[in-house]
Amino acid sequence: MQVEGSIAFVSGANRGVGACFVQTLLAHGAQKVYAGVRDVASVPTHDSRVVPVKLDVTNAEDIAHAAALARDVNLLVNNAGINLSVPPFSAGHVDAARAEMEVNYFGTLNMTLAFAPALKRHGGALVNVLSILARATLPAMTSLSASKAAALRMTEGMRAELAAHAVRVLAVMPGAIDTDMSRDVDDMPKLAPSEVVLATLAALGDGTDDVYVGDMAAQIASGLATDRGAVLRLLAANG
Repeated sequence: MQVEGSIAFVSGANRGVGACFVQTLLAHGAQKVYAGVRDVASVPTHDSRVVPVKLDVTNAEDIAHAAALARDVNLLVNNAGINLSVPPFSAGHVDAARAEMEVNYFGTLNMTLAFAPALKRHGGALVNVLSILARATLPAMTSLSASKAAALRMTEGMRAELAAHAVRVLAVMPGAIDTDMSRDVDDMPKLAPSEVVLATLAALGDGTDDVYVGDMAAQIASGLATDRGAVLRLLAANG
């Protein structure tokens, strides 16, 4: 898929990877970018190609309104996500797990279902920004890993369903990213948001469906293919 001339919708667009997606898509010639955010005042409006849209991906009315407004979209970037970093057996773990599933799994699922008619009409692509923890669990982030794993399985199913409509479906699985979400993670290198975005846009052009961004993600993916147990033991030792 060509980014130039595309019409995109990006959720979680007010900061971090989402904000970087908006600016990079514009820099690569996108015709229009809908920026889905909880607070539309947080979106800079100096570029007429940016359309701020109020969006909480756990709110069915917000999603329905966004999909009705953006009927011309041919690129959906499901970027909204949360990581509450509550370890298992800690107080509040179940509540944190439920919140992460609501955003990371159900939010992504409901956005995909709402925008599927537009994607089917126009072709194009669906991008789900996940995490390498969709493939293997970091114990301190067990519930996040579970929510991302569920989203990955959903992404694979949607890929099969949308293939007949000429819609690409990408699962983007980076390691830790240097954003507010990972500000408390100090013991590992972090990717710049631009690395995630540029790798995603490259995959749109070269046909890659599962996008592993950064050394950490690539090493985990490679390790899982040869010795899954060793990878899980290494993650357990580090988290």
